[in-house]
Amino acid sequence: MFRTHKHFTGRARRLAALAVLPLLILLTLTGGGQAQAVYLDGSSYTHVEDPAGGTVFLTDDSASLLSVTRGSELRLTPGVTVTVRYQDRARSAVTADETLDELLTRLDIHPSPLEMTAISKADDGMEIVVDAEFIFYEKTSQVTEHETVYRYNDKKPAWQETVVQEGHDGEHTEVYEIVYQDGQEISRQLIELVDTEPQPTIIEKGTIENFANHGDKVSSIVTNAGGDGTITLENGEVLTFHEAKEMTGTAYTKSEGGVGAYTASGTPVRVGAVAVDKDVIPLGSKLYIVSNDGKYVYGFAVAEDTGVHGSIIDLYMDTYSECLDFGRRGCTVYILD
Repeated sequence: MFRTHKHFTGRARRLAALAVLPLLILLTLTGGGQAQAVYLDGSSYTHVEDPAGGTVFLTDDSASLLSVTRGSELRLTPGVTVTVRYQDRARSAVTADETLDELLTRLDIHPSPLEMTAISKADDGMEIVVDAEFIFYEKTSQVTEHETVYRYNDKKPAWQETVVQEGHDGEHTEVYEIVYQDGQEISRQLIELVDTEPQPTIIEKGTIENFANHGDKVSSIVTNAGGDGTITLENGEVLTFHEAKEMTGTAYTKSEGGVGAYTASGTPVRVGAVAVDKDVIPLGSKLYIVSNDGKYVYGFAVAEDTGVHGSIIDLYMDTYSECLDFGRRGCTVYILD
């Protein structure tokens, strides 16, 4: 994708005028004496050439202030305050029902055929610059669109997507200074070059189907007559389970009772990893665990560790004091599909 724009200034203003003069695009004139160009935002300007009065550049903003036909026939809107800059002098006037040539004649300004005229809309009316030399600043950009990259996390639910890095497009930008003199381009110089590499948008996406994060909130649980049912999260996601088991809950933590840093499955011990008797609940099972007294919600977990026997589920906690607070209590363990 390419973008180009140009703007102008007379020789007396040069670089100082960059921030205040309007943007326009310079086109080669076609046979009928005028050409139409289009801004990036969809607006336009007209470039006309008058054999008697040189080349005229009209910005789109000035179009409402005059009627565009041919050079000497450019008619001005009456009652507009105009500033005309010519030969290092500024003259002010209010337009009458007249053409551009008639206005210049009224101000005793007589451009030569090689001099050019630039017309733009100013804050307080209209500005006209007549000069044999104009400097255009052309900015050309080539945009490289950024990519979206997915990183998959086998510890997160499949419905969860998290943007971990916002991306941006790359852009190759060149700014040229172009000098027009006596109606002809006499020089073109690269004055600025900027290269910005694209940065991808990175999205982390979970891969575990029918599961939730350990701390995700549950809004409702519905158990059917056959023992299966659904768990609806506060975010609207609906999970299914095939069994709800009554079990005794206990708690453990690292460095207490000989507990090491890894589970029997080889994963790091952590909140959300629980120990089971694999003959009662197979390793890798996805679970949702709450105490029967209604005082404790352990949340979503995965059976990754062993070391208990029978209908006991051992819940990993971060601290020994949490384990003591939990103690032993009856729990309902929902085994997800």
